[in-house]
Amino acid sequence: MNDPQILKLEIRKRKKDIIFWSTAILALLIIFIFICSKDSSVYLTLSSLTQMLAFIILLLKVTNYENCSGLSVNSIICFIIMLVCRNLVILFFSLYLFVANSFFYFLSEFASLIICCYLLYLMYYKYSETSDIMIDNKMPFYYLAIPSFFLAILFKPYLFRNWFGDLNWIYSTFMEAIAIYPQIILFLTKKRQIEKFTSHYIALQGLSTFFSFVFWVANFENINDNDSLLLGGYCGYLVVLAQILQFIFVIDYYYLYLKTVFQRNIKKKYDI
Repeated sequence: MNDPQILKLEIRKRKKDIIFWSTAILALLIIFIFICSKDSSVYLTLSSLTQMLAFIILLLKVTNYENCSGLSVNSIICFIIMLVCRNLVILFFSLYLFVANSFFYFLSEFASLIICCYLLYLMYYKYSETSDIMIDNKMPFYYLAIPSFFLAILFKPYLFRNWFGDLNWIYSTFMEAIAIYPQIILFLTKKRQIEKFTSHYIALQGLSTFFSFVFWVANFENINDNDSLLLGGYCGYLVVLAQILQFIFVIDYYYLYLKTVFQRNIKKKYDI
């Protein structure tokens, strides 16, 4: 910061990053101020839009560099499961229960599903030689998907008055909370090999979690269903805990990521 020439050089090096983040923040502000309603559901819409931006980052990285290295297949599969369940609820059941800004919410959820499916195709077929499928096996998606399914059965509320719709909705919420975990495991498996795109991806996922957390803190009591056959009366509390868990995963990733960056900079500085 004390050397203008170095500062200008750093800005030039990060020109694309600055343009992306400026555009993303400006778009979210425009949607928030001028388009969306000002009730608490706007935070759920912003969460969905931010997550869509995170997936766009991944898609741009993979297609521009024709490389899937550093991207967890199991994490993408978990997100696909989450998005399939959520979009089934959007298509066949009334999701207006929570979301007043429905157009942007529905658009972002469908777009995210399409992007994730395309990413999975690229990782398994088009750029499979660059993918980390063979080492991305310490945390298979079914290790997370199966326990989350049984948890969803236990804490299923009765929001839509339909067993299938309620189960899909709560299952998608739990899957979203843990979907980023395989990405962290892959980062550790590759001995903290830094992929620059993952920093933007995780940052956007963290911002998405923040928006979602704000919404559920304000509304979690609305989904506690004391008439549920099992533990639906505590569903709202578990949803908030799931958001906190997702925060922990994101913070943990950034701790490991920044620690690795710092250690490598020290090695470069002293030629270790």
